[in-house]
Amino acid sequence: MDRKELEIFTMAKITMDTYQARFEKAKKNREERFRNLNANYKPGSPLFLEERNKITPDFEAEIAKARNDLMSEFEDSMMKLKAIETAKVAVISNETKTMMSVLDCLETKTVSVDEYKVLAEHYGGKSYWIDRLLERVADKCGIMDSMVQPPLSVKLEILQTLEQNVREYIDGYDGENKCFPVTSSDKYIYKMEESYTNSYSNVRLDSREQAKRMISKALNEGSSLDRSFVLANMLRTSTPDIQDEMLSMLAEKDPAALHDPTMQFTGVKNVVDRFIKTDGELVKAAGVAMEKADNAKSHQERIGILWDNFDNRHLRKKIEERIAATNDEELKDSYENMKEIKQEERQKAADRRE
Repeated sequence: MDRKELEIFTMAKITMDTYQARFEKAKKNREERFRNLNANYKPGSPLFLEERNKITPDFEAEIAKARNDLMSEFEDSMMKLKAIETAKVAVISNETKTMMSVLDCLETKTVSVDEYKVLAEHYGGKSYWIDRLLERVADKCGIMDSMVQPPLSVKLEILQTLEQNVREYIDGYDGENKCFPVTSSDKYIYKMEESYTNSYSNVRLDSREQAKRMISKALNEGSSLDRSFVLANMLRTSTPDIQDEMLSMLAEKDPAALHDPTMQFTGVKNVVDRFIKTDGELVKAAGVAMEKADNAKSHQERIGILWDNFDNRHLRKKIEERIAATNDEELKDSYENMKEIKQEERQKAADRRE
């Protein structure tokens, strides 16, 4: 599976978060306009009444536009993904026919778990119909995990639920009642993503994507002690690049966890101490800069904020994730321009040193 096909789950979370941010911004603007009424207009005057009567309709129009824009973009991406998944069913290549002819004989045979694992690793993920054949073999042999992607009906049902959750959130969020805290959580969305891929069968996630899911799982453990031990074990057994990504996200989501006593364990302490010393403040600064950029009044102001903090690698990662999830062409073009300018500056500096 192409990892890009999973971006609909990231987009769902960003769509809900963005709507919440735009709602709160519009609400704040409405409150400010009401506060300024008495200061800018004579109470009871025609201009006072005219301005007062425009505030709520303007707010409602702004919210309706945000709702429509975000849902239209999300539904467009969802429709494209459903088309991709449906098209896979219609593809039966000569290679698929050859593989199926080899595997057909296994439907009447009993294979062990180890034998099945070899077959799934070798043939799984190469064709929709090969996966269905392997699924039948696993079922016949009592093997619980087929290690292949689920059938189309299961995927479409999950996508339908995801789309419904996003719409219900956007239609129901009112700024006062923080509704749908479960269906909009990372934990819930990652759980749907896991079901959609049958525990990420035949999916290759990069280090940052793996780290996101590991951190989400760890932070949702029962007690604080459980969370600490799970985090420490994940860090101890992960590769350096995943360790770095996990600590970056932990510093953003739960910075106190970096100073938990379990982080002093052998195999973890040096990694955590080094990160706190070199990257702790950068992660915090990246979060602040991104929030300021999201609240900017114009694209030019947003780019100015990002440019001032562009040397922060954690901010660049955030920008790249935002572009991947939202397909923001304006932000993408500006980001590419900023990278080119930085590259030119580095080249000029290198030339001067020579």
